[in-house]
Amino acid sequence: MTKIWDPDSNPSASAPEPAPLPAIVGQSRKAVLAFYFGMLGLFTADAILTLVRGAPIGVAVFLWLFRLLPLLIFLPGLRSNNLRTYAWLSFVVLMYFTHAVVTAFVPGELFYGLVYSFLCVGLFCALLVYIRMAKKHLGMNL
Repeated sequence: MTKIWDPDSNPSASAPEPAPLPAIVGQSRKAVLAFYFGMLGLFTADAILTLVRGAPIGVAVFLWLFRLLPLLIFLPGLRSNNLRTYAWLSFVVLMYFTHAVVTAFVPGELFYGLVYSFLCVGLFCALLVYIRMAKKHLGMNL
């Protein structure tokens, strides 16, 4: 007998559906991206303020690129959701955190240093949570 295709019948209906992902996986990835772009925005705002204070444009652009480029290296890996990129970014963020704490102790830079430190700590914690949850629930490996 000839089988007739029926669009309503699903041959894979007998296969069990995968369990839905916990919300923490998506939320932690969104938090990583929010803190990451927050740091990029903070560096951009600081470069603009440096220009407003009267620094030469070459100096402001150089300092802006000097802060931004190490973070921008990780952007393609974050977009492709590569777990190894998240792990390496967590190491780099620790260096930024060291700079943030030193900046907080510079006279007149307390607010900037505290915001900078908050973004570094938030990014690091979000990275750790996402790496752990992705390994546990998505079966990803480093």
